Amino acid sequence: MTTQHGSFLNLTVFGASGGIGTHVVALAAQRGHQVRAVYRTAPPTPPPGPAEAVITPDIFDPAFAATAVRGADVVVAAVGPNFAARHNPRTAMTSPPDLHQRLARTLIAAMKDPAAPARLITVSTASMGPADDVMGAGPRLLFRFFRTVVVPNLGRVGRDLRAMETELAASGLDWYALRPVKLTDGPLTGHVRAADRVTVKAISRADVAWQILALAEDPAPGPQRTPVVTPGRGAAPEMSARTSAGASARAD
Repeated sequence: MTTQHGSFLNLTVFGASGGIGTHVVALAAQRGHQVRAVYRTAPPTPPPGPAEAVITPDIFDPAFAATAVRGADVVVAAVGPNFAARHNPRTAMTSPPDLHQRLARTLIAAMKDPAAPARLITVSTASMGPADDVMGAGPRLLFRFFRTVVVPNLGRVGRDLRAMETELAASGLDWYALRPVKLTDGPLTGHVRAADRVTVKAISRADVAWQILALAEDPAPGPQRTPVVTPGRGAAPEMSARTSAGASARAD
């Protein structure tokens, strides 16, 4: 694994057209990393800079996954569920109910080569189930009511993400699953707090992407596999200054 201040990384990004994946690809390209961006359909505009666009209608295909992750130092899974109305879980879910678990299984199998170890970074959730055991009683009851009674689709996505984390925990890989509480399309700030307890604060997709890159570049991120990510305070780490020129990148 390269160091944060050493040579550049080779990254493969699944979900490159999504709200978080778009930012991951843009930030990584701005920082000089080699990026392979995976899309299920051709993107309306090509990825930025030297990033390579790879298109497949089936991200679960083992042969494709093996090719897509070959040579990667870090693999990012930033896929998200699709609904009949974009980002509206009150409408019908149009993606597979086991989207995250199936992709995790596919990537774990593709990344088992001990001669080419890579880090796998995924996006999970802190509000839909996986983080219930590190949440206070009040927020836990509130979120449970919301995802079971008000918006049942959120509960279905939460169960899928919990299953994904279970697959990752049993994989033997160097893996991480970031747990945002609520996502917004706000700006990139570079102020992110990663903790093992839930703070009920929304965070922008751009800042989640920023944290993914920080985790990708860290040679020794530590044992915390499922950090809850929320807005932080104080001076942003060095990476914020390095990416300030691209801070206006928008989520789709």
